Amino acid sequence: MLEQDSNTPYDVIVVGGGPAGLSAGLWLARYRRRVRVIDANDPRNMPTWAVHGYLGLEDPAPTELRRIAREQATRAGAEIEAGCVERIEGAKDDFRVTLSDDRVLSARRVLLCTGLKDIIPEIPGLDEFYGSSIWHCPDCDGPSVVDKCVGVIGWGEGIAKFCMYLLTWTEHLTVLTHSQPHGMSPEALAALANWKIPVRQEAIERLEGEDGCLRRAVFHDGSHQEFDAMFFHIACGPGSTLAADLKCETDVDNMMEGVLQVDSEFETTVPGVYAAGDIVPGSRLAIRAASEGVRAALGIHKSLIPPERRF
Repeated sequence: MLEQDSNTPYDVIVVGGGPAGLSAGLWLARYRRRVRVIDANDPRNMPTWAVHGYLGLEDPAPTELRRIAREQATRAGAEIEAGCVERIEGAKDDFRVTLSDDRVLSARRVLLCTGLKDIIPEIPGLDEFYGSSIWHCPDCDGPSVVDKCVGVIGWGEGIAKFCMYLLTWTEHLTVLTHSQPHGMSPEALAALANWKIPVRQEAIERLEGEDGCLRRAVFHDGSHQEFDAMFFHIACGPGSTLAADLKCETDVDNMMEGVLQVDSEFETTVPGVYAAGDIVPGSRLAIRAASEGVRAALGIHKSLIPPERRF
């Protein structure tokens, strides 16, 4: 177990060991900052078979990408440990970070890279295909469904917009509301009709296929429809309550998802608390999260430069 010198606070404690947290840990170590990354090891993309479009790496598994990043950050001097942060107290230059084993670490800055969690439809069989032929992110997995028959689980205005986005890769789409009211405006329904995208409101009894490949949805009335793949788009929320507990303000355009308001240096509305990755506004891509982890690291490093070196 890593131990902290009780007389010396960390410059930064990073909460979350995904692409954002690990890239921040790497670059903070390169800036010769004393940094520790606390990782609960429960990533949002764990079910996915690969991380796509990550420059320099050809479709690594999420666990493999994290392994490579951990080794790189550790070699640079970052401290990384598996654990959970229970609470964060204090203020800028004097934060106290309590872990689930009751240890208390002190830090001058805190970087939250705790990510988001998706609400996954409770449909029998879905878990068998999640990550291999059922996904939540069209940016990541849309290229896997070019010209294929795709079911899109969800409802409300957002599901029509989601389908318009998926048209980048395929026009063979069907909205599946899984017995929920479709909740779409006439304009949204007209957009779907214009692209000949039907809306099925029957409850899905189960999903069938083999070897991770979805084949069909069986509905409660006994009917079925063949599909090559599915996406779902219901809702997601913050992967941790730490930001809310600290009273960090959410972004006005992403309040329902708990996405945080940050400035150009990735500092939240709470001085000394920074954020990067899926919990700040922007796309939900691993490569973007890694980039913003670096940008947050640079912002933190600059904030720690002493006044005598500024003019």
